[in-house]
Amino acid sequence: MRPTIFHLRTKHEFYWFITVALLAVSFLLPHKLQAQNIYMDEGQSQRKASAFILPFVSSSDQLGFAGGLAGVRRGFLQDQATFGGAVLVASGDSYGLYFGGINYQMPFTERWFLDPILTVSNFAEMRSYQDYATEFGDNRSGSNGSEETDYVEDQGWDIYFEMRSKWLLPIGHGKGDPLHVYHLNNGLLSNEADITGGTAFNPLTSGRTYITFSPFYRSQEYDADVNNQLRSSSNGIQLGLLWNNKDFEASPSKGERIQVNVRQDFGAFNSDDSWTTWEFEASKFISLGSNNWARQQVLAFDFWTSDTPSWNNNNGNISNRAPDFYSPKLGGFNRMRAYPFERFNDRSAIYYAMEYRVIPEWNPLGDVAWIDRWLDIDWWQIVPFAELGRVSNEYDLGTLHKDMKWDAGIGLRFMMKKSVIRLDWAMSEESSSVWFFLGQSF
Repeated sequence: MRPTIFHLRTKHEFYWFITVALLAVSFLLPHKLQAQNIYMDEGQSQRKASAFILPFVSSSDQLGFAGGLAGVRRGFLQDQATFGGAVLVASGDSYGLYFGGINYQMPFTERWFLDPILTVSNFAEMRSYQDYATEFGDNRSGSNGSEETDYVEDQGWDIYFEMRSKWLLPIGHGKGDPLHVYHLNNGLLSNEADITGGTAFNPLTSGRTYITFSPFYRSQEYDADVNNQLRSSSNGIQLGLLWNNKDFEASPSKGERIQVNVRQDFGAFNSDDSWTTWEFEASKFISLGSNNWARQQVLAFDFWTSDTPSWNNNNGNISNRAPDFYSPKLGGFNRMRAYPFERFNDRSAIYYAMEYRVIPEWNPLGDVAWIDRWLDIDWWQIVPFAELGRVSNEYDLGTLHKDMKWDAGIGLRFMMKKSVIRLDWAMSEESSSVWFFLGQSF
């Protein structure tokens, strides 16, 4: 086993980290679509606008020392909207610019919200686990049987843009005002009337349902790749349907979350190829109640699967496949957390996870006055977890459930400034990782 502390080595691993630093005490990154939530303590009648400027530093075995400035503005333009940006400079000639926003309500509409993301980065060591040769063997780079050292790495550019948009349907808890206020007592719901899901397994009466539409663009170019054999560019749209039936987004105790997405690259502009992927994800949350030492105990389960129906295998020559960063993949801060981003990527994938989430009654950091004034820590959470997953060059449930990869670990979650901060450690037979990120894993 080769341990690795803080996977910040390549590609969007680095910009996700900077976005973490940017948003860590302010708002949840739109990695998964969030509802238009406004969190307020009991007795508070109006959310106040706030701003932060945060210096940050980091260190990793491959990128060395990095630092920069991040700024965020909550309640900018609209009460529920947040915008921020960051500048990064790192050793080895790595640098980047980042901008993001969440829950901007489109003018003259009530139910259309935008979450824009734009990043421009130059990395001293940008890595790809995808084999760009024409002949693919069973153990090619990124496949289930591939070696952990089977990748290419060089200095290069990564440009990424996505305009995530969501339309809230007027059904279930989406009826009435689409902006929902949660009143909290030490970070958990204090009023049953604030619940926005988990009351029934029926989107017509419970939860919030969204139609999602997200134009996207991403391009990676390696400086030493004179023949552009490793260049990856993709653009297109993602369409989806999301039913969020959690009772409380920050720390759900019951309910479900079900989402279906289809992503299409039409092969236009500078795209490498046309391709289509789909994914399905379902999460379930079961309350185990509270007692004299735990404010909340929850069993959380997640299932995810994805395929590339456009995949064309002509005597070993693969076409109409997605690049590694958009393909069905495992590895990173949400799925198979012991592995780096895109460690496994192929035509199809499957994934299972289980977490036991406990919020203790004892909150030592919240009892320290100066820490509480600075970070406003409402609760902390202990989360043992385990994961199983597999990628394959065909969508066959029998194959996908053989020789599966596994990992296990433990996480700490903190409710700071009405946002959930996550620190997860995971280990597998191949490697171990520590992730610092925002929001629950699912």
